[in-house]
Amino acid sequence: MKLKILFVVFSFFPNSFGTGGFYPYGQSNGDTAVGKNDDSSSPKIPISTLFPFFNHQHNHLIVNTNGVISFLKTVSTFTPNPFPLDDDRRLIAIFWADVDTRNGGTVWYRESTNQTILNRATEEVRTYFPQFFRFQATWVFIATWDNVAFYGCSNCDIRNTFQEILITNGQHSFTVFNYGQIEWTTGTASHGDALTGLGGVPAQVGFNAGDGRVFYVVNASRTPDIISVNHMSNIGIPGKFAFRIDAAEIDNGGCNTWGTLMISPRYGPMLGGQYVVIGGPCMNPDDSIQILYSPIERSFSCRRESNYSVVCITPMFNLTGDIKIVLIIRNVNGKTRRHSGVYTIVNPAISNNPVRRHEPEKWINGQQYGISWDPQAFELRGSERIHIHLYTLKEHLNKQLVWEKSVLHDNINNRRQIFYISLYSEGYVGTILVTPAIQTEFDIPTRGIWSDIFAIVPTQEHSKQLCFSWLRNEVRMPGVSSDDLPPCPCTLQQALMDTARYQPDPDCNMINTRKQDLNCLYRADAQHCVRLSAPGPFGKDNVCCYGVDQNLIDSRIKEGGTLQRYHYLGGEGNVPYLTNFYYDVLPYLHCCKYGSSVDLGYEGISVFSECQDYLHFRNISSCFNYVPPRPAGANGDPHMKTLDGFGYNFNGIGEFSFIISNNASFKSQIRFEQAKNSAGQYVRASVCTSFVAQVTNISDKVEVRLNSIRVADVIINGQTQDFSDVSWLRYRGVSVLNLPKYSGNSTGREIMVMFADLGVSFRILATQEVLNVMPIIGNIHLKGTVSGLLGDFDGIPTNDLILPNGNVLEPNATEEAIFQKFNTAWRIPSTDSLFTYPNGRKYADYNVMHAAFLPTFFTSVASSVTPEAVELCGNNTDCLFDFQVTGSKEIAQETLDFTTKLEEAEDAAVPVIACPMLRSTEGGVWQSNSTLENAKAVFICGMGYRRKNPCIPTICKNGTWSNFHPCFCEKILRLTPSSTLQPTHTATPVLNDNSDLLKSISSKVQMMWFTIGGGVIIIIIITLIASFVLCFKFRSRERSTRSTEGTSSSIGTIGSLSGYRKYTGGSQKYHGHFNTDRGQMYSDCHDDSTRSLPRYNVYENRAFRYSETDSRYDDIPFREQRHPDILY
Repeated sequence: MKLKILFVVFSFFPNSFGTGGFYPYGQSNGDTAVGKNDDSSSPKIPISTLFPFFNHQHNHLIVNTNGVISFLKTVSTFTPNPFPLDDDRRLIAIFWADVDTRNGGTVWYRESTNQTILNRATEEVRTYFPQFFRFQATWVFIATWDNVAFYGCSNCDIRNTFQEILITNGQHSFTVFNYGQIEWTTGTASHGDALTGLGGVPAQVGFNAGDGRVFYVVNASRTPDIISVNHMSNIGIPGKFAFRIDAAEIDNGGCNTWGTLMISPRYGPMLGGQYVVIGGPCMNPDDSIQILYSPIERSFSCRRESNYSVVCITPMFNLTGDIKIVLIIRNVNGKTRRHSGVYTIVNPAISNNPVRRHEPEKWINGQQYGISWDPQAFELRGSERIHIHLYTLKEHLNKQLVWEKSVLHDNINNRRQIFYISLYSEGYVGTILVTPAIQTEFDIPTRGIWSDIFAIVPTQEHSKQLCFSWLRNEVRMPGVSSDDLPPCPCTLQQALMDTARYQPDPDCNMINTRKQDLNCLYRADAQHCVRLSAPGPFGKDNVCCYGVDQNLIDSRIKEGGTLQRYHYLGGEGNVPYLTNFYYDVLPYLHCCKYGSSVDLGYEGISVFSECQDYLHFRNISSCFNYVPPRPAGANGDPHMKTLDGFGYNFNGIGEFSFIISNNASFKSQIRFEQAKNSAGQYVRASVCTSFVAQVTNISDKVEVRLNSIRVADVIINGQTQDFSDVSWLRYRGVSVLNLPKYSGNSTGREIMVMFADLGVSFRILATQEVLNVMPIIGNIHLKGTVSGLLGDFDGIPTNDLILPNGNVLEPNATEEAIFQKFNTAWRIPSTDSLFTYPNGRKYADYNVMHAAFLPTFFTSVASSVTPEAVELCGNNTDCLFDFQVTGSKEIAQETLDFTTKLEEAEDAAVPVIACPMLRSTEGGVWQSNSTLENAKAVFICGMGYRRKNPCIPTICKNGTWSNFHPCFCEKILRLTPSSTLQPTHTATPVLNDNSDLLKSISSKVQMMWFTIGGGVIIIIIITLIASFVLCFKFRSRERSTRSTEGTSSSIGTIGSLSGYRKYTGGSQKYHGHFNTDRGQMYSDCHDDSTRSLPRYNVYENRAFRYSETDSRYDDIPFREQRHPDILY
């Protein structure tokens, strides 16, 4: 595919350029010279790092005299052949022409890890490619053609000088072309003029992948105009070009006129403050630049970094997912350009936290704790000092959740390894923000880095009060019922397999270890938890936790999961993560951990009445009536296991229907390509290299494709996603979890693609050679409605070899018969393909060109299995077959590993018999390690209670508890007190009957009112007196303020109190206020629900200073003038 770049000819520049922009070169700089020659090259040059080029890694390169760097073979051709070229001619042509250094000049080269050179290369990449503003070069290669002559010259004083720079960090790679004097284009053997070096077939500039398809060429190549290449550029600097070259397509650096936005990072925290670099459109020094984020009506200023990029800071948001952003560029003449792009807001549960809390399990109000942060974070760039802020989340009137801000410490050295803060707060949920200690423009959001969101542990008595307050409110709320929610998986193995309906809990799981010190912080007895992949009815959630015995935890005995009113993903009236944390997690902590007391006077389990009450409103999780999902598989030289458990081999090449359901408008497709052995030679076998799926018109399209550099790429709607700083991203109707390895294999990746609403997921295990795919279907409504390579999912394995026309092959059909039928029947037509095709490839390259392919079948190699294969595979026939046919130990090993995982999933898919949770009574609970078949439950009374009647253990048999008899406890009367109340952070809750619970709450409320009734009357009298006094003072101040109105700011004045009233009255113009030591952050989240759902006020986190006599509007009109040079 031929690609061209935009270039500009600057005719007013002279025809001979200097080398001032060149990297240092020559013998004095440690370069090696290629011997004087014509059409020759350097030897193969081993390089100290792998260099990515056109989606391939290279460990050596060749510097060719004729203006080319090649990677697989030398280039001695003197006349540049037009691209594309095949025969593995993978090359970079900075100026491919007939150079003859025997007539003059020298070709120099060296690789460098010199820090000065690396810093220069880093800065060039960051400047010309704004989306790579965090790039750090680790290796540079410099090749210089210095003052070289051409073949056949009669006037050999005509010379060219040009230089190529290769730059990489091991994952991404770039090249910079520098051109000095360019005086000739053609040697005489290419029909050029011996006197001028012009005419004939001129030089070529560009890139060639070596496959005969993919290439990139500069417009003027092989034309007389190439003589002016030193006046041309793709980055606006005459004689200089910059390209990104690691991917399947070559990307230009610099800016462009069409203004497609390049946003980096493409995603960021919901709490905002992120340093975002935006490139794409060209920007002049006098341009005024602002940005709009789609949920927010006002715009924010951005700072121009260069002609290629601006820096913007994100505000606080109250939602997650993709939003539209608009960059508004206004020039000095008032002309406005608008360019749009997409930015992804990440849920706080899965955000990376550059601020780390040390010993996070011990953070109690009023004590000192250590924090550390990333001093290199771009949000802190330009400041040697930092401020530390504490944000606390509180509930205000009308259930508004408000962030209140206080400054803990200011002007702290940014390089401190650990800093101790004193935690004093009236709030209950907190997070820490570290900001640079520099002045910012007030209409720009505050930039900074955040810690995790955490619970602030108050005193025990305060926790009790908070628990009672929550309980009183819950009585007025609709109940949280489990009737319309799926039950929990019964075992850890089932929970790990059931990714169709459940996903790992970001706060407690054994899969993703990014936040190891925070993992299971509030569920200390769990090693892994899962929760619903999507909010249930009315936004509910079901959290299921598993202990070291791999069984579902009973939350009455240990810290496990419960039903929750709000899902952490958010929803209507539900701010992602925060609403769930504040109204589900925090009450549990106050009722069951922080506010509970342990009676040490008696033996027995701990019984806390507050926790009993909590579990009445947030029932414990149960696995009663759980039905496991059904796994399937495709792996190796494709071995298929259908959804009904039928196994067969299908070794086709092409693109095929994998699982499709017309009823659900769901399609998944799989691509098989010809396999290579360990020596890189093609063999008569195929492997999966790409997978794609989509729910039509409901979800985004997700593709997972092998990549030789990154192992596998996740491609959403044709765009490759960057998971370098995040492992979990949610898209429209689908979420993707991308883990760096599995089973200890550091070169592999595990990718989960989850269509939660459909109840279908795909677990994809990727290595350099193959994708192995494990579908999981948990939607029983899909039974008998699907088709494709994995059968019809009707529960009958023997009819799974079904064709699109309804005909069924016999279950004992030969591999040859299956291949012949399925190779055409399930191949997708080009019009139905969901795949994104790499540059230079199309549907026919994968489906038409291999029509004559005939694979090797197992029957032909079964008798020739080698001892080496048996040693690796044992009696695993799939592994033995793959070893024999592909000759690749890697593919065979992956087949063996996948077979084990699929067998584990099939074991987990076997329905289990479980009994319902046994009901607790006052002071007692049935204790059992599980509710599965043959589990034994023993009734235990709590501290201060004893058994009221004889009670024998009961055993789970056939889904019911055998010989079950109700058991009761009674309180033990004490003549002398022998116990003390001590605070604890561990709770063992017990669930009461509803009537007992309501009586308990009622009695507590009545006692409270009788106790404080008289005090309330006194307080009312005092309040009335104070109101009269305050009213008199405020009216006096108002008169004083009116008398000084003439000296107020010309921008406008709104007093702080009136401003607050204006906001709470519903105005969307007011975005927050910040006093010197304390401020509040707001964001509108309108709620029309009748369920009294909370509102969340975090509209934007740029708080500005105010005083009673000097305040500002923050609804600033678009600025015409240039912004001053202020670091922010």
